[in-house]
Amino acid sequence: MRVLDLGMVWAGAMASKFLADLGAEVVKVEGGSHPDSTRGSWPPTARIVYADDDPGTDPWNRTSLYLERNRNKLSLVVDLRDQRGVQVVKALAKVCDVVVENFRAGVVDRLGIGYDSLRQMRPDIIMISMSSQGMTGPEKSYGSFGNNLEQSGGLASFTGYRGGDPLSLGVQFPDPLAGGIAPGLVMAALRYRRHTGKGLYIDLSQRELTTYSIGEAFMDYSMNRRIWEPMGNRDRYAAPQGCYRCRGDDRWLAITVQTDEQWAALCRVIGRLELAADPRYASAEGRQAHHDELDRLIGDWAATQDAHHAMQVLQQEGVPAGAALDGKNVLEDPHLVARDFWERVQQRSGGVRRHMRPPFLLSRTPAVTRSPAPRFGEHNRLILGELLGLPEAEVKSLEAEGVVEDVPRWAAEVPGLDYRPRQAPAQSPDVL
Repeated sequence: MRVLDLGMVWAGAMASKFLADLGAEVVKVEGGSHPDSTRGSWPPTARIVYADDDPGTDPWNRTSLYLERNRNKLSLVVDLRDQRGVQVVKALAKVCDVVVENFRAGVVDRLGIGYDSLRQMRPDIIMISMSSQGMTGPEKSYGSFGNNLEQSGGLASFTGYRGGDPLSLGVQFPDPLAGGIAPGLVMAALRYRRHTGKGLYIDLSQRELTTYSIGEAFMDYSMNRRIWEPMGNRDRYAAPQGCYRCRGDDRWLAITVQTDEQWAALCRVIGRLELAADPRYASAEGRQAHHDELDRLIGDWAATQDAHHAMQVLQQEGVPAGAALDGKNVLEDPHLVARDFWERVQQRSGGVRRHMRPPFLLSRTPAVTRSPAPRFGEHNRLILGELLGLPEAEVKSLEAEGVVEDVPRWAAEVPGLDYRPRQAPAQSPDVL
């Protein structure tokens, strides 16, 4: 299966990354003047992470966001503002099974590479659009990021502290939601095509997906006219629940009690058996009503404990608990290490680094990193010459006139950089 990847940033890039992990040949398409924003910009901003905090002479190939989201892909850089570039992408779509894109509604149509256009050349093509608002409706042309969609999707109305303002989750939450569900939709469409011989268009709205993930809140309003409000670390059903400071520097432990049996077990672990017999705490309702005092009691115990050891003891007693981990802790976590979650990958520009493998294990077809994220335009000649069969003279013409590039246009602003195209050799990489 071959995928034409027009996905950018996170949602689209993640969807195509999963497809690549599962064995698809994925061609990532960017423009010299409009590269994937995860490649960064010049001058570098403080939020961009480079290998060894060094932008190097090719910073667009060294950002953590780009490297993490684009393994196992080929890179083609072509100017879609030029009709010759559009024709290249159309020719590529003709030999692809699936197209992934996450622009706002109308962008690919204006470029001439929307679904209606592409299916004229390949009737059985499958295309998934992952726009923020969906492809129809009065707000379809709105641009959004995950933070905006948390708000408009309703999620932020009950995240944050009790009585406080709506808070973002700190990550672009709708993006990985969409990126995670999209491969399943593509697989369903491929199955449909196998049975019918017909292509399919998938309109996935990130805003609707955000709302869909918290459906109970809206059902509660629909049935009871009750509006959910922020609760901090607490839960509507479990009590007590919280994240408690432990011994050491900024160490925390999350605990959730869902049943009376778990409550009794927690009381045993913290050495307060009398609490299990106290009628005030005998039911979930009672524990909810006295949550503040329970937080103080549990907090006093947690302050004397090592977070990881306390987690293990509570888990052995059947109480859901988890130590709060930061980046360093996660990289060193013995459970993840035992499951070979971390792969050592030789990056194209940045040395050998630890990367996450896919978050699933397949018994017969393990998903592995076959190749690191490609350099900008690394496979231009491979795709144009070998895959599309363009004559050498035409390829050289596209290069000479800037329709095909291997350095972002903004690279001209980088002091000391020799801003000349550096075409990658045309040999086939491991992913082909």
